[in-house]
Parts: sequence; structure tokens; C-alpha cells
Amino acid sequence: MLDKKQLEETDQRVAYQKQIYRKWQTGDVYAPRDLSGAEQAKWKTSRRAPQTDAFDTLGINPVNEYKNFTMLSEYVTEMGRIKHSRETGLRPKNQRKIAKAIRRAVGLGLMPSVHRHPLVLKKSTPSRFI
Repeated sequence: MLDKKQLEETDQRVAYQKQIYRKWQTGDVYAPRDLSGAEQAKWKTSRRAPQTDAFDTLGINPVNEYKNFTMLSEYVTEMGRIKHSRETGLRPKNQRKIAKAIRRAVGLGLMPSVHRHPLVLKKSTPSRFI
């Protein structure tokens, strides 16, 4: 009789543990709300794998490319503003590096600060307008 009761308790314990997605360690301090369904749902979502972008794939450090105005102009708007990471698709770390490279190129006078580079503009416009 005792074995059947223990078996039911272990089954119940296993069922509860399947509902709890956060892995608790010995010595963790928690509040009662940490055991609520809403808090458990936060831990249920899997963590995203770190995303990679073109610079990671090619193994290029964007800061070292400050002399490459053709590449930098891809990350600058027509008016010379640095594009947002939503538009570039870069990781935050590489977005900061490309922004630093653009500011460095503008500071050195390699790139204009208020529009795209003239050579890049010339390539992107149809020849009938030139």
C-alpha cells in the first residue's frame, strides 16, 4: 500500500516538474510569484541562437574596413545617415563597429558626411541621367 502511494507521489512530482521550465539550483531564492504560470511561461521560450551576419560569415572586422567607402556606403542612407540595424541586418556588435568605421571614414575625409560617395552614386544612377 505504501509503495503505491509513493509511486503516485513520484508521478505527481514528475508531472509538476514538467510544468516548471526554469531549472532551480540549490540555494536559489524565489518568491511565490516565480512559481506562477506567467513566470514559467517566460522561461518556457527557448533562447535564440546567436545570429550571424555577413561580417561574421566572412570573418571581417568592420572597423578595419574604414577605407572601403564602397562597402561602407551600403550602410549609409542617400542623405549620409547611418542605417538602423533593422535595415542592415547586422548583429548589435557589428552594427556598432560599422558605425565606428563610417564615422572614422567621415572624420578622415574619405567619405562625405551629408550624402553617399560620388563614385557610388555614379554607379547606382542610370547612364542617361549623367
